[in-house]
Amino acid sequence: MHFNMANLMILAALLASFVLVFRAGERVPAILALVVSALEALMVFGLLTIRGPAYLGLILAATLAVAGVWALGRAGAKPVVTAATVVALVGVIQLLLALELLV
Repeated sequence: MHFNMANLMILAALLASFVLVFRAGERVPAILALVVSALEALMVFGLLTIRGPAYLGLILAATLAVAGVWALGRAGAKPVVTAATVVALVGVIQLLLALELLV
């Protein structure tokens, strides 16, 4: 198990998703972010293998970004705003990397 910036970002999104689940008012984007970030963490650390389309990373990144922005739009308290921002930023960075717009 190697910790590089991509792996740390996934762990940050996972921790922020837990904060959203326990602190956010609206549960749908929080649970969506938790499921996607948990899937990504399990895949990155080799605990889960999903055979899917080649663009599965793009789908997961877009889902994480949408869930983060959705949670950010509904956030009220400071910890929820911070957690939603982390989820949204990690999703957007992953999306840009998957689309090869960010090198």
